[in-house]
Amino acid sequence: MKKIKLIMITLMTLLAISCKKENKSNNYQSISGSTVETTNGITYRIYVPTTSTYKGILVLGSGNDENNPSVGSLDGSTENELCKKAADNGYLAAVVQYSKTPGNSDWNASAVTIAKDFAKCIEAIAGKYNVAKTKSVVGGYSYASFMLLTAISIDNSLDFCQGVLAACGASGEWNAQNFHIPIYAVNCSGNNEGDFNGLALYNKIPAVSAIKAKSGGYTDNSCSTHCGGDWTNLLFTKLQYWLP
Repeated sequence: MKKIKLIMITLMTLLAISCKKENKSNNYQSISGSTVETTNGITYRIYVPTTSTYKGILVLGSGNDENNPSVGSLDGSTENELCKKAADNGYLAAVVQYSKTPGNSDWNASAVTIAKDFAKCIEAIAGKYNVAKTKSVVGGYSYASFMLLTAISIDNSLDFCQGVLAACGASGEWNAQNFHIPIYAVNCSGNNEGDFNGLALYNKIPAVSAIKAKSGGYTDNSCSTHCGGDWTNLLFTKLQYWLP
């Protein structure tokens, strides 16, 4: 437990330095092609394909201020861009308004709370649109990415999902050795999020693990800032791999 705690403290310190994408907007602004729904107590912005046969469910989370996080924003451009692309190709895609959590002051508890919010969102969408919840992928940018990578090593709330799309987040070596579901980690070069991220995080997953066989990692040498790359197509391609 001391090792896990040390990993979390290190990550929290690095995130405080590098995680600049803050969440300040929850005005539910109108975004073409989407609607805001509240089902079973969870609010999300959803994009529904025109087809009646859905390939699966994608739920994304926003960045935030890790020192004093608010509820997850529904209006971030990167999350909505990926959701639009997914919906245009047959997936139910949503941005979830995850709960306000303690953030750095209780990292693990925050991660578990947010993971449960993602699970609740998937279950709400699955029930409303008659899709098996196992046909789902979660993902996030910055803070949400950090939270998901932590949660899938210490909690089983999202074990039914097919994978985590983790953009500009990081996790520790212990976490990588204990992931419950596959990941796809995408980061800029420069190690802005701290060890381990991108390809380096993927490399820490044990080679013999069935999780590694379905995972991936990419370090983008065309950018060197936190969340500085355009990764919509990369993330969408991995979504298609997990939910063909």
